[in-house]
Amino acid sequence: MQFKQLPVLCNAKGDLRKVGFELEFANVGIEESVQIVQELYGGQVQKKHRFSQKVVDTRLGDFSIEIDLKLLNEKTYKAPLDKLNINLQDIKLGESTLEFEVETALENLARTVLPYEIGTPPVACTELEQLELLRKALYEHRAEGTKAFLTNAYGTHINPELPDTDIATILNYLRAFLLLYPWLLKAGETDFARRMTSFINPYKADYTALVLNPTYKPDLDKLIEDYHLYNPDRNRPLDLYPLFAALREEKISQYTNLGKVKARTTFHYRLPNSSVADPNWSLAQEWNLWVVIEELANDPERLEQMCLEYLTLKDNTFIGFDNKWIEHTERWLS
Repeated sequence: MQFKQLPVLCNAKGDLRKVGFELEFANVGIEESVQIVQELYGGQVQKKHRFSQKVVDTRLGDFSIEIDLKLLNEKTYKAPLDKLNINLQDIKLGESTLEFEVETALENLARTVLPYEIGTPPVACTELEQLELLRKALYEHRAEGTKAFLTNAYGTHINPELPDTDIATILNYLRAFLLLYPWLLKAGETDFARRMTSFINPYKADYTALVLNPTYKPDLDKLIEDYHLYNPDRNRPLDLYPLFAALREEKISQYTNLGKVKARTTFHYRLPNSSVADPNWSLAQEWNLWVVIEELANDPERLEQMCLEYLTLKDNTFIGFDNKWIEHTERWLS
């Protein structure tokens, strides 16, 4: 499957827009993942510690490899021990240390429910097939994804750079996503475990109604304030906080419940499954669904008509709205 082209290839500076991916998986550890990246793209290893490493200066840029657990990735388990001046690294157990053994035990426990993650560097939107090599290598090394176990709520995150950061552009993309969300769940076969966990909580109906109303014309500050009021955490299928942090860093830093937010002028699209164990799956499959959002966001007339149709159908439907709207969406897309 080929990667579809974006309807708007360049950013406001005239440069090709870039896209980063984050792949979550199990059964392939940190060291093996680092080796895979080096074999594919070259580069040098930078090791923060055994659970957080980078491969830098590859032919594409810098990759990050880590386990998705703050307890190990940021070593927060050591905080109470540090207060007691206990250094596990200094306590020897044969040729090992107590720190190594404790972390190994925590890793074995965590890896049953939490994924490892490879974050790719931003790649030009016309060169995304370079990242398909990584997906294929993970499959060949028997990585496991969303379908491997009932609790595997693993995802593939896509971080597309915006064509520009005008408020109208941001709002059009948000509206396009909200309109397509029920259809995306169906088209992307979003896994039941991922729907049931809090990682990709849907936007609430009242927020969707607010944004899709054609009279909603906020400035950037108002958009951020409304967004935070209705979405006070990062767990949305389209996370806008990295974008907002890049545009209003001081404002976002005041929201103390968000944790660490990496500021970047990208969307953080978190809906797709991670199907790395499926030989028929590809990153292009998920990317091409994102391009449908792009196409709608850049068709303002169709976007406005769909907003009005959505709100009318919602007001006149008591049961089964999502299925009815998916049918309407498929007609629009055809």
